[in-house]
Amino acid sequence: MNLHADLKKLKRQILKKRDELSDQELFTSSAYEDYQSHLAEAATRRYRTGVHVHIIWDEAEDSEVAYTDNQFICENAANPITASFPTRLLKSLSLTGLTGHECGHLLFTDFTALQLYLTTLQSGQFYPCEPSPASLIYQQNLQEMTDAMKEKAVCLTIAKCAASLFNVLEDVYIEARMCQKFPGSFQDGISLNNQRFAEQIPSIQTQIDRHYEGFAIIVNLIIHYCKTGDINNVTGYTGEYLDILDECLPLITDAMYETDSKERFQAVNEVLVVLWKYLKPLAEEAKQAQTQGNGQQFAEETGSLLNGQIVGGSPLPNGKGKPKIKVKGKVNPRALQKGQATAQKVLQKETGRLSLTKTNSLSGGTNPGITKDFSYAGSGYTEAEKDIRSVMTKLATDLVNLSYEEELSEELQQQSDALYYGNIHKGIPVTIHRMSQVDVSLIAAYDAIKAPLLQISKRLQQSIKDILDRKQNGEKLSHLVYGRRLEPRLLVLGDGEYFSRTRLPNIPSEMAIALLIDESGSMSSASRITMAQQTAIILYDFCRSLNIPITIYGHTERYCVDLYSYAEFDSLDNQDSYRLMDMCPRSCNRDGAALRFVAEHLCRRSEPIKILILISDGQPNGEGYEGTAAEADLRTIKKEYQKKGVILFAAAIGTDKERIKRIYQDGFLDISDLNKLPKLLPKLISQFIQ
Repeated sequence: MNLHADLKKLKRQILKKRDELSDQELFTSSAYEDYQSHLAEAATRRYRTGVHVHIIWDEAEDSEVAYTDNQFICENAANPITASFPTRLLKSLSLTGLTGHECGHLLFTDFTALQLYLTTLQSGQFYPCEPSPASLIYQQNLQEMTDAMKEKAVCLTIAKCAASLFNVLEDVYIEARMCQKFPGSFQDGISLNNQRFAEQIPSIQTQIDRHYEGFAIIVNLIIHYCKTGDINNVTGYTGEYLDILDECLPLITDAMYETDSKERFQAVNEVLVVLWKYLKPLAEEAKQAQTQGNGQQFAEETGSLLNGQIVGGSPLPNGKGKPKIKVKGKVNPRALQKGQATAQKVLQKETGRLSLTKTNSLSGGTNPGITKDFSYAGSGYTEAEKDIRSVMTKLATDLVNLSYEEELSEELQQQSDALYYGNIHKGIPVTIHRMSQVDVSLIAAYDAIKAPLLQISKRLQQSIKDILDRKQNGEKLSHLVYGRRLEPRLLVLGDGEYFSRTRLPNIPSEMAIALLIDESGSMSSASRITMAQQTAIILYDFCRSLNIPITIYGHTERYCVDLYSYAEFDSLDNQDSYRLMDMCPRSCNRDGAALRFVAEHLCRRSEPIKILILISDGQPNGEGYEGTAAEADLRTIKKEYQKKGVILFAAAIGTDKERIKRIYQDGFLDISDLNKLPKLLPKLISQFIQ
């Protein structure tokens, strides 16, 4: 094909395709998923195995941003935060931040303790212990809350609100831990997301105007403060919400960085008491709903209601007994703060955006604005950019290879349609099957069995290494009757062989190999198809390692002649070894049509030595294709292509050896011991190399 012949054109197509990739194509590709999965595995491999990142594209407003089920991490590349960044590099860094965040939950969140905490609240009790407010007002709040928690629906509602609050503190904790342990792209991505996330939280006045629940407004203020150390108060609001925030901050500031999750549970308990004024209306509604018989439904809807008003109010992942990194004392928040400073610089470099206006303190004050640092030279994103370009190149290569494989399949079918198969095959369609994409299950299957087979291939390659070295490097021949040089030291022998000469370097004999395997149903007997498949794997690796062009086909007949292209001379995607794993027993076998196609396919090669090997276990057996007529067809095909330079060998591995020997005569190979088959064929080819 022209595409294979012109490698420069292929490279140009890859570069062009890389430039044309959309964000959706890039970020949802298996190549990019592998990239993020490798990051996740690097962070978690000491404590767990098998973490895989799956990336989706969902532009719906209510879609999840990211979550984990402890086996894999799912991220939505179309989420508003990631989508808001203007460059692909920043979008990728944002997704890396999501990966780091979810890895933080996998490594540091104590899900068992969290489940205990929420379950205890749902039963009307506090864990690890009941709040002990010093203020008289809050003591009254606690009493009212305790009385209200005698109702099941109220307990469920409070547990929902507690989960939202705990999620805020836990996010800060696990992100600080990740930034402290991985001060690279995870830190940069987490901080970048936090900076953009904070920009999207509405101002206090906006939330009031939109009639947000009081509890949701306070939680949003806590989120903003915890992530950035500030709040969005662009209008200079000075009301009760700031006063309540001032009451809450001392309770949560220290607990955020405690390694013992009980400290955060207790901090949430204390904050719930402080916020009882805003929880009370929800509790009253829950009690009324319970009276009317739908208290459970109201409690379940409370989370949805508040999460519509709490920015980032997604629930924690459902976890069960995860390994944790043991650390004593508190987490150092400086790593997270350092990342925030870096993120601010990166965002300031963006063009076409208005910077967020902030106040100096919680109670208002002057607006200092943001100073642009035009001398900023970056923060170590070189490797991230290199990684993304590498992923894009791989994806573009895969897409171009896919297009090429589809072209190749069409061309093979055109070759088949143009070929005259003879009167005995008249009216019998021939279909070429070739997988354009290889399923991961085939790759896994190949990886599971390849080691001993490739070892055989390497030993066979080594056995002819001396032959190849002599052909490539030349050798000195002595003890000759005549030659270019007289060797005086040989005169004493008196045998007349006194001369020597140097044989100049020569490349190995050029050859092309075709392997055709019978996939009829009887090949399932006595592990015949398994041995044929192993032979194909060894022979393919043997030929590829020695730069010998090889093609491998399987064939059967159902309603038509089905030819399965496993390996092609001109394949580009390096996936043919995996395609061989699709080989299996199928139906009947119309050997003549399959043999003619593969022989003609081989004849198109320019190599002077053309070897075609047929592996079969019995006689031809197709629709109207059997007996002496079928045998005569096969003998005719063999003679026809022998004249065209094709050397044909038929390896019989079944009980019909005499019949196959009668058909193929001098090309017959008796394979009595199936275990010798994988070694026999490469050795046969080695003879032609010599």
